[in-house]
Amino acid sequence: MIANGWRIMWIIAVYDCPMTTVEARQDYTLFRKSLLKENFYQLQNSLYVRHYPTKELAEGAVHRLKNGIPEGAKTSFFLVTDKQYSMSREFFGPKRRDLSAEAPKQVELF
Repeated sequence: MIANGWRIMWIIAVYDCPMTTVEARQDYTLFRKSLLKENFYQLQNSLYVRHYPTKELAEGAVHRLKNGIPEGAKTSFFLVTDKQYSMSREFFGPKRRDLSAEAPKQVELF
């Protein structure tokens, strides 16, 4: 089979998990680890991507991952072709400098 940019798939996983309790935080951690176990790459805090050679493999991954979605979480899996993903643009801003004044090392009273 010849590689075709319309057949190769990317999964973009986006989620929002409420972490109001210790159990919710543990569920979030398990879900995050399941994404990493599937070799997803973290682009942002709640945004992961992964390349799959076929749509069938991508759909199989979504099927495996959907069972581990934490209760109350809002999760979306976007399946896009390699051609579509190649049209995305990523920008990284410069690192922020700490503009706050340096705290004095010693307090002088008089």
